[in-house]
Amino acid sequence: MTEKYVFSILECPDGYEIADDVFSKYGSMIVGKNTIVNEYIRQKLMNFNVDRIAVFKPASPKDSVDNPKTAYIETKKRYLKSINSVKAVINDLAAGRGLDYEKINEISGSFYKNMSSNFALIECLNQVKDADEYTYYHCINVSLYSMLIGRWLKLPEDEIKLLMNAGILHDVGKSKVPMEILNKRGPLNQKEFDVIKKHSIYGFEIIKDIPDINKKVKSAVLMHHEKGNGTGYPFGVSGEGINYFAKIISIADVFDALTSERVYKSRLTPFDTFREFERMGLGEGHYDPGILLTFLYNISQYYVGSKVMMNTGKVGEIIYIPPHNISSPVVRVEDDYIDLSVRKGMKIVEML
Repeated sequence: MTEKYVFSILECPDGYEIADDVFSKYGSMIVGKNTIVNEYIRQKLMNFNVDRIAVFKPASPKDSVDNPKTAYIETKKRYLKSINSVKAVINDLAAGRGLDYEKINEISGSFYKNMSSNFALIECLNQVKDADEYTYYHCINVSLYSMLIGRWLKLPEDEIKLLMNAGILHDVGKSKVPMEILNKRGPLNQKEFDVIKKHSIYGFEIIKDIPDINKKVKSAVLMHHEKGNGTGYPFGVSGEGINYFAKIISIADVFDALTSERVYKSRLTPFDTFREFERMGLGEGHYDPGILLTFLYNISQYYVGSKVMMNTGKVGEIIYIPPHNISSPVVRVEDDYIDLSVRKGMKIVEML
């Protein structure tokens, strides 16, 4: 277990990770656990008269498998290999051959057993994109985001592995959709969208009679476009009527779609995507709020330290993401700390 250290606020070194949520004397959260200590965070805590803080010491690259460069290289290598495997599976289906489910187990098992760094994985998911082969990348990305959500929800290991398989297979029905619709370089018209909407049923038909595939996986493939408020498809079910895996995959699915470059639209930044989730998920009831909030809080913290391009043309660094307002981080631009929840005219336009 990682050892906790307690420092006075003035003496706590930069780069240490806050061990527990920190609250004001009135009970409101000031900063969340896992926040990285820096000058801004130190001053924020001092403003609330916080004297001492419990933190975890950052691991040294010498004694950790979490060496950022090595972890990223290994993760990227495994990631690209898995893309080729998924491509082969989907091409076999499109050609009328059967589903090689053992190959799906191999792909998910390889990632689950060898995952040493969430940071490396998320960096890989953010950086390695190919708009022309979106379908293959998307299957892997959804599986990996689902794995992260499963871990953050503290699901059992066997459930997470099934969830990963469901993520890989969630769009397998698109192998039955005409390529001219699937690869159309522009928005779909209503008739084309109606065809695309059948892919969840096509996917279920492909896997429903394969005995090795767990029923939870089959239900997730069928229901991953259902919405909590009943406005989804194919059945328009709502709330508890939706398979739990499908609720997770629907969030992973949309997050990856919005943050990926497509042949007909540009990717959104993670922070614009968070804002969309707040609107769709919390405002309109599309997603399970417990799962969504767990995902948004955890994924957002991995963008602390990221370099960003501002709409002013200047480069900044994200130094703090408020736990209750994750779509409006604090960005350091030169010597200025910019709170985007206050500076309404400024925004992040690109992750660097």
